[in-house]
Amino acid sequence: MISNDCRIKLKEIFTDRYLENEPLSRHINFRVGGPAAVFCIVKNINELTEALSIIGDRCNHFILGGGTNVLASDRGFDGVVFKISLNSVDFQKTDMIAEAGVLSVVAARIAAEHGLSGLEWASTLPGTVGGMVRGNAGCFGGEAKDVIKYVRIIRAGKIIKLNNKDLKFSYRHSLIKDTNDIVLEAVFALQRGDKEEIKKKMAEIMVARKKSQPLKSGTAGCTFKNYEIRDNDD
Repeated sequence: MISNDCRIKLKEIFTDRYLENEPLSRHINFRVGGPAAVFCIVKNINELTEALSIIGDRCNHFILGGGTNVLASDRGFDGVVFKISLNSVDFQKTDMIAEAGVLSVVAARIAAEHGLSGLEWASTLPGTVGGMVRGNAGCFGGEAKDVIKYVRIIRAGKIIKLNNKDLKFSYRHSLIKDTNDIVLEAVFALQRGDKEEIKKKMAEIMVARKKSQPLKSGTAGCTFKNYEIRDNDD
């Protein structure tokens, strides 16, 4: 249960982005899910840190990104859902800094417009930058671990930096999955490239994606993981 005091304080922070009994089906690709008791749309880092300090351990909360790898119960969620809509993108030479709520496809397109190569594979990837980092998302020969330089996260109320090695990337996995860390932004190490060649490669990937997946349907993009061969496998 969420106390009235928490509700009042969260409403003061998020104002018109504070919602009650918001159907999760509106925010999840599978288009199912009952109401969240409280649903807050996060537009900046300060309001997220303030909100987390308010609720503490007093009620359940869930961090929602693009909703592409989430299946919500029709019973809903008796707690606070924070929808991460941090969406700024900036550049430092060939490094692209993208906040966690930026859609992966948007990040890839912005990089292409700046003549930066390295994210072409993500040009049809469902979800957000935050989810890409958390799950070491990948397709068409690329993975997050190949281009992530470092990320900034919230851990126990503090904002800290994790380098690529700190994230312990493996197949569709990162350290983030094993913790309560919240991804705020990621820095991608990209390379200069020919803008038209980058766009051509992205167009080819889109054609391949359309041939293999029903893009207009409510799916997670991929359902199954590839089989991992280990040393002790027969």
